[in-house]
This record gives sequence, C-alpha cells and structure tokens, in this order.
Amino acid sequence: MIVWALFDSGNGSYFKSAQKFEEIEIYSIGLDIENKNDHFINLNLADYSYLFKDNTLFDTLDKLPKPDLIIASPPCESWSIGSTIKDGNACWKQQKGDSLFEPQEPLSKFTLRDYVDFENYQYIPENQLVTRINGELCAFNMIQIIRKYNPNYYIIENPLTSKLWDYIEKILGFNIPYENKTYYMNYEYPIAKPTKFKSNIDLQLNYTTPPKAEKDFRFMSWSYNERSNIPEKLVDEIFEKVIKENKHDI
Repeated sequence: MIVWALFDSGNGSYFKSAQKFEEIEIYSIGLDIENKNDHFINLNLADYSYLFKDNTLFDTLDKLPKPDLIIASPPCESWSIGSTIKDGNACWKQQKGDSLFEPQEPLSKFTLRDYVDFENYQYIPENQLVTRINGELCAFNMIQIIRKYNPNYYIIENPLTSKLWDYIEKILGFNIPYENKTYYMNYEYPIAKPTKFKSNIDLQLNYTTPPKAEKDFRFMSWSYNERSNIPEKLVDEIFEKVIKENKHDI
C-alpha cells in the first residue's frame, strides 16, 4: 500500500509508525522548520509558484508511485481557537448579525481581520497575515493533491474545533463523509487534545471522554515538532484499519 504523508516532515509520526508494517511504502512530504530530520521529500506544500509556470510541486509528486492513501496533518495555527480574540481567532473574524433574529443563512466565519482588531492583544497583525496565508495555501494545495491523485483513501488531521473543517467544506467545496473524532489521551498521550481525523473511511476511533490530563497543553514543549506529535498507538491503529480495508477492497 502506497502512502503519501503530507506535512509529516517534523518528527515524522506517520513515517515512524509505517516502519512497523511491511504492507506500507510511505513517502513523507513537507518542510522541517527545525531542520532536524531528513526522512522526507523536501517540498513546500504552501507553494503557489505554479501560478507562474513553476510546477515543481506537482512535477515532483507526479514522479512518485500513485497513492492508495493520502494522510495529512496541515499546520493548525491559523485555524486554532488557541489564538482566540474577540469574535474569532487572530487570523479570522466571525461575522456577527445586528438584529434580534437569526439570519436565514449563516454568517461567514472567514472575514479578514482589520489592523485595529489587534489593539490590546499580543498578536502582531503582520505575523497573523502570513500565518493565515500559509494556512490557506496548505489547505488549498492539500485538497488539490487529493483531487488530482484520487487515492482510495484520504485522512486529514486537525484539532476537533479547528476552523479548517468549515474552510474545507464551505470555501473549498470539499465534503468529507466521516468525522473520526478522538482524544490523544485515549492513546497513551499526556494531554487530552480532542482531534478529528476526517476521512472517506470510518475509522471508529476511541472517542471516550478521558480522565483529567496529566499535563496542560500550555506546559508542553514549545518545539514545533514536539507539539505536532501524534500518539504512536493512534497512528498504528489508523494504519491497521486502512490496511484491513484495503485488503478487503482488492
């Protein structure tokens, strides 16, 4: 089974797990901002050079074996409630109605922030603009890759409350059938971290509410790679279920 693991260039959670399965041939793809690893194909998944006839991104992917599974963990900074400020987060503003009655159509969750919105907050407007653009390009390219290479299975990981899910559905027009909610703590991780692995396969992950976490997320490592880790037992279970489904479909 050929696996493309997008954004698996930090600590390589998918790559490490794949080494246990003789059925898997994995290609990890992305950038390691800490420059600590070399297990991956170095590609900027936020690249938009194809607009200017530089097709490095897709030319490189075209040379790889066609994927049976694309699994992706795009950066969550621009989508996370962790940067909460008034009416949304530091990258996006949730529109608010001014009447006593609910509007007939939901108001947008993706209004751009004005410069003045950042007054009295610690966030720097220019930094958040770049973070937002990076997040959008990663999301857009990820969905374009799934559409173009049309794997049998695809799985996208992000926090449970991430704005990415609405963005993929409403802005990119890509509907994902299965939610696959879970908590990292259910897979021997020290923090709860509610998460989704949305996909076109029902993974039936453990979504039992865990006991009080051993650690608060705020006190975890500030290393980007460490914070991007996915519990080993969780990745193992995902791969086991996809392998089983793939064998059934063959």
